[in-house]
Amino acid sequence: MNIIVFLQIIIVITLFIFIILLLRQSIANRKARRIGYYSLDPINNNALSFSDKLVTKYLNFVKNMRHVIKKVEYLERRSKGYEKYIKYKNRDKIIAIDFITNKFVIAAIFVMLAIFSQVFAMKTLSLFALIINYLIGYYLLDIYLFFDYRKQTKLIENELLRSVIIMNNAFKSGKSTLQALKIASDSLPEPISDEFKKMYLDMKYGLSVDTVFERFAKRVNLEEAVYLSSSLTILNRTGGNIVEVFSSIERTLFDKKKLNEELKNISAAPNMVVKVLCIIPIVFVLLIYILNPGYFAPLFESTLGYIIIAIVVIMFIIYALLLKRVLKIEV
Repeated sequence: MNIIVFLQIIIVITLFIFIILLLRQSIANRKARRIGYYSLDPINNNALSFSDKLVTKYLNFVKNMRHVIKKVEYLERRSKGYEKYIKYKNRDKIIAIDFITNKFVIAAIFVMLAIFSQVFAMKTLSLFALIINYLIGYYLLDIYLFFDYRKQTKLIENELLRSVIIMNNAFKSGKSTLQALKIASDSLPEPISDEFKKMYLDMKYGLSVDTVFERFAKRVNLEEAVYLSSSLTILNRTGGNIVEVFSSIERTLFDKKKLNEELKNISAAPNMVVKVLCIIPIVFVLLIYILNPGYFAPLFESTLGYIIIAIVVIMFIIYALLLKRVLKIEV
């Protein structure tokens, strides 16, 4: 018991010092911004701040871990799936294997937080709970990247028609494919401009047009991008007028976007039903917890309870997917 109290005191003191340092840094930054309006710009100081030093040290640690992770063939093979998440501006700073290192770091942080929380509660953490916390931390980055990738893909889908129009106008003015890609990458917003910068870089490295657009279609995983890639592949193999091909692609994408807007209006009511039916169980659980906070306590005190929670979560996910599938409107 004395050891646990001693650990609690050390953790509290460490957290207190850390919070004080953050507050001092925040106050200093606010004062610097406030005084900056009424003073001349000082001589440029290239010295790194405390946060920049931490980030630099962490990036160096990630770089040093590359050699260790690459020795494991399975991890190196798994890391190739993260290449699509690398931004054009970060292509020289990070590689796909760095995502594996970040996953291990996040998992370790989750385990440490779980241990600290149990120290404060004066309880011991079971091996099963440690494994659960490790798995949550390990796959947390995957979950974030998955949803962020879906969001970025949606934005790319919305801007794909505009990119085709820009490239078609460039072809009409006599520009080459490389120049058209450069114009599109400079004119379009993020994230689609990032993809066009990658295509521009691929073409500068000597890849063919159909290969460049095929790689683009695989990265974004959109039906419209596959159609664009297939059209350009056929054009390169059979010949033809690229302006006419892009005009045809432009009309097809415009018609499809118009159809999707109409479908979105039709499916608004079923989507609302799905959201309501998914929210009702969560609201029901919250109401029970508010009325009787100890009702779910036995689930968090044994291994069987954690298994039941996992089963309930899986069943709820299946329930939500089935609802969405049943109420989906097919075109």
